[in-house]
Amino acid sequence: MFYLGWIVLTGTGVLASIAVFLWALQSGQFADQGRARYLPLYETDPLSPASTSPRLPGAAYGLLLVLGIGVIALLSPVVLTLLRIRG
Repeated sequence: MFYLGWIVLTGTGVLASIAVFLWALQSGQFADQGRARYLPLYETDPLSPASTSPRLPGAAYGLLLVLGIGVIALLSPVVLTLLRIRG
């Protein structure tokens, strides 16, 4: 029973990794490798304060969701271990 939490954590991580990889393939994230290697070398202007909006973009909500799922997955083995010790 002790290993159940770690199996859940590992399984969740593997499934999340596969889902993100399939999303990247489908959305064309790996399409232009020649251009991608030079992106860190280009200079870009920072956003001006007038052009930023007070609302969070949709991607931020997605990242918060992934962060929440990760925290739950990391805490689940601890909670299951504590329940096993008390029971």
